[in-house]
Amino acid sequence: MTRMIWCIMILAVYNLCFYGSSIMAEAGVFYIAPDGADTNPGSIDKPVATLVRAQQLVREQIQSDPTEPVRVVLRGGRYQLTSPLVFAAEDSGTTLAGVTYAAYPGEVPRLSGGRIITGWQKKNNDLWEASIPAVAAGQWSFRQLYADQKRLDRGRYPTDGLLTIAGVSDDVKTLAFEQPLPDDIEIGDVELIVIQNWSIARALILSATDHEVTCATPLGWVGHSATTASKGKPAYLENHPQFITQPEQWYLNRKDGRLILKMAPGEKPDQKKIVAPLLETLLIVAGTPETPVRNIKFEGLVFEHAAWQLPADGYGGIQAGYNNIACIPDELPEKAMPVAVKLKYAEDCLFENCRFVHIGPSAVGFSAGSRRNRLVGCEIGDVGGNGIHVGWPDEPIAVLDQDWENPADVPVDNEICQCYVHHCAAENYGCVGIFAAFSANTRIHHNHVCEMPYTGISIGYRWNSTPTSQQHCLVAYNQIHDVMTKLADGGGIYTLGLQPGTTLRGNWIYNVYRSAYAHGGAPNNGIFFDEGSMGFLVEDNVINQTSGHPIRFNQNKKEWHTWRTNSFGEPEIDPRLQAMIKTMVGVQLPYRNQFPDMK
Repeated sequence: MTRMIWCIMILAVYNLCFYGSSIMAEAGVFYIAPDGADTNPGSIDKPVATLVRAQQLVREQIQSDPTEPVRVVLRGGRYQLTSPLVFAAEDSGTTLAGVTYAAYPGEVPRLSGGRIITGWQKKNNDLWEASIPAVAAGQWSFRQLYADQKRLDRGRYPTDGLLTIAGVSDDVKTLAFEQPLPDDIEIGDVELIVIQNWSIARALILSATDHEVTCATPLGWVGHSATTASKGKPAYLENHPQFITQPEQWYLNRKDGRLILKMAPGEKPDQKKIVAPLLETLLIVAGTPETPVRNIKFEGLVFEHAAWQLPADGYGGIQAGYNNIACIPDELPEKAMPVAVKLKYAEDCLFENCRFVHIGPSAVGFSAGSRRNRLVGCEIGDVGGNGIHVGWPDEPIAVLDQDWENPADVPVDNEICQCYVHHCAAENYGCVGIFAAFSANTRIHHNHVCEMPYTGISIGYRWNSTPTSQQHCLVAYNQIHDVMTKLADGGGIYTLGLQPGTTLRGNWIYNVYRSAYAHGGAPNNGIFFDEGSMGFLVEDNVINQTSGHPIRFNQNKKEWHTWRTNSFGEPEIDPRLQAMIKTMVGVQLPYRNQFPDMK
């Protein structure tokens, strides 16, 4: 009898391990795989194929037993999204019974908003061409292209160096240059980019001569000298087949759908995964003021290939991704860069060990009603706009520094920690790594922020000391370096406005550069306290190797803040601060090594 019992027990364990997926599914675990089928039950041996189907299974599980935690496990591979993933209140978990969407251990699921380009034909001079019918039909257009894990540049002129503006028309649409322009520019696809003081401007070209172009929209946030095209500022042209001179440069003809790509000698596009983004938004976690989304966790997932399109009225960069073409109040609505992943009326949601990469717009936005959400141990890299925007307005706003009309909409208690934020603002240089504005109790700590054309971390967005919802922000123990590589008038940390209760503590800021072509006289600093900044506690920060002074004040004073035990520009660092730095670096650098495919 005893022997029979043992045999039964062993058989039960064997069945549980190898055939027990249906039991696991019933217990609240569902599986997704790229080779699954949505007619399957979602067990480990019969996974579903899409997150939409898994979401349906989760809702059914929640309805049948809201006290049981639910876990959706994604097997490794590429999941091509046909539309943004949308999570609403009915997808919520509870404090004791959360809902988790997680990578299978040791595998990497990639949620892509792009399409793989195939059908390449070789032309002359290592140029390759692919025809895209959807582009020719006017159903699709893209301005970003990726090969494996690398963003590819559109062909540009000049290949090396920049144009210099010699004159500008009164409407700021016609610009003359000191240098000659190439002949026979095909109108309609070519963009002109002007590098302003702390932003850029983009516009399509309507006509061109040997030294002059006329654009469809004004070049800049017109009316502010620092953000308006003017004599002496640098510029360049982009997106024309004649501009392709280097391997991995490309051009898209929106009229006939031809994509042209130059490869290195001996290389073929089919040897790499060439992806163009289609979806602007990849994920929306959004409830309502009455029924927010709660307690959803995303773990170990990759969100990639989101598209950003040039606005119809051009891109007149203002600051940190906000854009317009006229700095006249109420003349036109101000717009923030769109985001690939949006949280709105979302509470207690968590992204852990996720990656947000190869993004055209900004990566992650915490919008109205975002409370107690966290990004922990994530990578945000190769992003066209801001890496993370806390206080992101998902609708155009009437005034640039507009606060939330309803105090209940203020994002509160959100946290960004132990994240690797790098190579953001890749397309619109005036964007930043982490941006918090019109939020309360935002905690930004123990992050590694680097490789930015403009500022690393920016907090506040009111150009005077009138009260706003932006208060009690913590920016602590962040390693910030190699910033301000292209623009001027910013820093490792940049602040604006009255921010009572805000603390800058234990940040290590170094290698704050100034490029040779950064226009304007304002320096780049370790921490730049800009207009109206007031009420900060600044302690235990270390700043060195900056092109300007470590600290700068503009229309505020040192006396408006509290200072304790900082080291600014000193060749010898206080031993206590040095020990703190070693501890902090020990957290950051090993984490960075988790992402070897991103430079």
